[in-house]
Amino acid sequence: MLYMWKAKLVSLSVLAALALTACGGSTGSGDGEVLLYEEEVSGGAVEAAESYETVTVRREDYQEIYSDTGELEYTDIETVYIDEEDAVLDSIKVKRNQRVRKGDVLAVFHLETSKTKLEKQRLVNEQARAQFESGLGSLRNSLSQAEQEYKRLSNAAEKKMKSLEIKKMQKEIEAYMKGEKELLDQEKAYATLVRMQSKTNLVAKKGGVVTSVNRGLEGQDVDSSQKIVEFRNNDKWLIKVSDPESMLRYNMSVSVRLGKNMKNYEHEVAGKVVTASDLTGTDETDSGGDKVVYIDVSDADKRKYDFETNNIYIHAVSFEVKDALMIDARAVDTESVGFTNKSFVWVLENGNLHKRFIVSNYKNEKDYLVAQGLSEGQTLAIVE
Repeated sequence: MLYMWKAKLVSLSVLAALALTACGGSTGSGDGEVLLYEEEVSGGAVEAAESYETVTVRREDYQEIYSDTGELEYTDIETVYIDEEDAVLDSIKVKRNQRVRKGDVLAVFHLETSKTKLEKQRLVNEQARAQFESGLGSLRNSLSQAEQEYKRLSNAAEKKMKSLEIKKMQKEIEAYMKGEKELLDQEKAYATLVRMQSKTNLVAKKGGVVTSVNRGLEGQDVDSSQKIVEFRNNDKWLIKVSDPESMLRYNMSVSVRLGKNMKNYEHEVAGKVVTASDLTGTDETDSGGDKVVYIDVSDADKRKYDFETNNIYIHAVSFEVKDALMIDARAVDTESVGFTNKSFVWVLENGNLHKRFIVSNYKNEKDYLVAQGLSEGQTLAIVE
């Protein structure tokens, strides 16, 4: 909910309707007589006697207030899948809203890999191991022979050449041994595959609170696209609010209130706008198409207050001018002067209307804030 707050109410006075003529003929009598002389209204802009609603130039503090509800959006959410082929989900061991810690068992599953597939993988691994050991053995035999030859040499130049040859062979063996890592990984994967034919625990990689479980998958074949469990870190979140009028800006200070409603709240803490369109250059929108802004509060306040069960309200002063001259927007009109449009008003003084150009430094649908051209207490006619 967005609204404008004004420090005072505008008091309106209505001028009595009076008759007049431009040539100075008969006029009406009584207080509040308004004479519209041709020279005073710039070429006869108003030619007939009329009754006008009037407003007063007022001085007050002007504010535009942002006020709306907020909701928590968790930023650290963990979704758990079974990333194995031929998996069957046996059971889920946690329930919604349950707090889990790193290493806790979330679910139990097993693999139903065909015997043919297991046997094929075993043979591939055995063959790869045999080839690796054969190659390693050949390199080591060559090195051993070179070392024996080196011992039998007496010529210094020949020994130096043989020494360089031995060092080269040693480096070849070191490089060859690095290739064993891939083979070891294949053997480990096969051992895991065999082990997982029996029941296997699916454990949490970090802590959090369970937000959803998919019990409909129990006893079913599952693949890596099917969510088993989802949980979140309840300490990591931002407050999400709608900002259709772009009143909230990056790093802007706001008040975050917790309680029954905006005015009847139990706690108030400081918040900061951490994401907004003026920072990212793009607008994030909600399902209704309104712009979305995120607000953060300190970690200490997150721990101290219950944001999850309380209603959340955001209050902020989006724009403020102290001691501003303000007028009703209905009293302002514009006309083209040269290549620009200028704003003007009709000032009521001593029963006459005077056209007065003004300079406004801010306006909205209801009010103009006047920088030049008027003073406090002057009376303006609304000439439509």
